[in-house]
Amino acid sequence: MSTSILIVEDERAAAEYLSVLLEEQGFDVRTTCNGIEALIALEAKPYDLVISDLRMPKMDGFELLSHLRQRWSELPVIVLTANSGVSDVVEAVQLGAVNYLVKPAAPALVAGAVEKALACRRPSVAPSRSVSELVGRSQAIVEVRHRVVLAARSDVHVLITGNTGTGKELVSHAIHRHSSLASGPFVAHNCALAPRDLFESEFFGHRRGSFTGADRDHVGLLQQANGGVLFLDELETLPPIHQAKLLRVIDDGEVRPVGAEKSERVSLRFLAATNRDPRAMIAEDALREDLYYRLRGIEIQLPTLRDRSEDIPLLVAHFAGEDCAGFDAEAMEALVRAPWPGNVRQLRNIVQGASAAAGGARIGLRHLSLESMDLAASQQRGGDDAALEAAGGVPRGATLREVERQAIAQALSECEGNRTRAAKLLDIDRSTLRRKIQEFGLE
Repeated sequence: MSTSILIVEDERAAAEYLSVLLEEQGFDVRTTCNGIEALIALEAKPYDLVISDLRMPKMDGFELLSHLRQRWSELPVIVLTANSGVSDVVEAVQLGAVNYLVKPAAPALVAGAVEKALACRRPSVAPSRSVSELVGRSQAIVEVRHRVVLAARSDVHVLITGNTGTGKELVSHAIHRHSSLASGPFVAHNCALAPRDLFESEFFGHRRGSFTGADRDHVGLLQQANGGVLFLDELETLPPIHQAKLLRVIDDGEVRPVGAEKSERVSLRFLAATNRDPRAMIAEDALREDLYYRLRGIEIQLPTLRDRSEDIPLLVAHFAGEDCAGFDAEAMEALVRAPWPGNVRQLRNIVQGASAAAGGARIGLRHLSLESMDLAASQQRGGDDAALEAAGGVPRGATLREVERQAIAQALSECEGNRTRAAKLLDIDRSTLRRKIQEFGLE
């Protein structure tokens, strides 16, 4: 039985374009003109996917999304928008849309969006839906979700790498929550915060009277995590001598508390995280190579927010919550263009702070606190600006508008004026490029 798709679009040309495109790919397609007709169609037969315009007569896409969330909450929905503004998209995502397309969308973009949306319903990859807390539609975060699913299905140890604020602990919780050890304990420990001289007691526990001040038995982290998961954050701060003792536990599965006469068996899974390159740490003798290979049964590398900026509107909607009145175009553009040295964690704090500052009103640029981020980003860049200027790049102090204009001009130059190739190089659709060319006077 072929996969069925319901298109909700009041513009005949757009509906026919999508219908023909999807039918050529083997899908069973039906088109309707508005939300009311779509609901009637859904009552008559089940569909695997809905693709809906947002601006329609009688019942628009927003109202349709509200009905779908109440009646068919498992049904994935892709929304269509006539412009590249993100305020409508944010509202649609808050109402349950899984993806969006800017009209007219290229066939490859339509095919990619449909494939990702349908993956939400396919039994073969059903566990990927369970990691929906990892918000985003970029290829980078899709790959992360895939590896989290692999890790959840396995019982091997996992090493999670990525810059500060990219969501390493969130990933560790997702792995545990959807694994066979979900009913067992999840114990998190930041290796940077524990006093080094208390490592034995902290990890292995101790018996009463085993040293001065030990007035009661203490259960160590390894025993607390028995039957579940021990998450070790900032692994790079653990001294090599302590790494060796941890390696012994991984190999032998035995723990001897300080002052105990015999060892105890433990069975647990290790999830470790670091914000440094493990191979560089091995070269510096900061990380034992044998421990590295024990922990990296599966390695998951998290992208920076700069490397997945297309996910920012979806993340903003996620962090703002359903009660948020939305962001105006200027505020959203500032969020998308910002450098985000603190990654997703920093975006969450900025969005939640802006929501509080707006007090229920629509959020504008004045509600965002981006000054500290700009300072941090300039410090992080350090001397890179001088090298960039020397290479003919964007000069120090350039505005976002100047950066965007120069990027488009350079792409057009490299593609010898071919707009299709330039749009592909810039990773934007051709209609957006055409509008930007007119806006910046680059015709």
